[in-house]
Amino acid sequence: MGHIVEEVQKKLHSSRQKYLDNLHMEQVDQDTWTIVLDPPAMWIEEGLDEHEMIDDLLKSDKARMTKSGAKVLSVPFEHAKGAAESTPAQRDLTETVKKEMKSRGIPYGGLEMDEGGKPKTGLLHSFDVMSAPLKTSDGAGQGAGPVGSVRQGSTGIPFLQGVRVYQKPIKGKDGSVSVKKSIVTFRTVSSAQKGTGKWMYPGLEGKNFFDEAAEWAQKEFEDRIRDRIIVTVAKKL
Repeated sequence: MGHIVEEVQKKLHSSRQKYLDNLHMEQVDQDTWTIVLDPPAMWIEEGLDEHEMIDDLLKSDKARMTKSGAKVLSVPFEHAKGAAESTPAQRDLTETVKKEMKSRGIPYGGLEMDEGGKPKTGLLHSFDVMSAPLKTSDGAGQGAGPVGSVRQGSTGIPFLQGVRVYQKPIKGKDGSVSVKKSIVTFRTVSSAQKGTGKWMYPGLEGKNFFDEAAEWAQKEFEDRIRDRIIVTVAKKL
């Protein structure tokens, strides 16, 4: 299992924690353990085909019905993740947000306090970034539009239009309450958008950490362990 964890740490970014949270060992009998990956992370291991995401997104209990009968949901995109949890494309967005906040005198990292020294809560700032970052290729995370244009969705809305900075009280597992800053943009998904191609997932190649670990373990046995076992047995004989 240690080898799988090492590979996950090296090769995954935004999906790293989900994979690790669902990876564990189970004891079969006194001498046997198995490495298990729970279903919520199997898509990372096995990959996903290209598909429309609308139905999956609208399964959320936060989705609502409009007067026209369409089901809609505001989908948040977080821009305050650490570098280790972000893809290169996401890091570009984060760095652009940091630069914009600095130019506006808004702290990116630390909490903002009120006159009494307590953390402010609620929506603190909102702004648009309409000309950056630019699309550098047709790769993952670069969005629609031509290379050289601002990164944008299929509707032409720049990724960083409508940035919102919140500070919200968060209750921990132990019951304690702390304030967390979040920097997000929101996009609305609607059942009326089905078939338009606006919420297509491009597909994901499976990481196959388990297969790779099995090959690694076999090689380790052949290169380092087998001969030691033979020598040990021979000495006992």
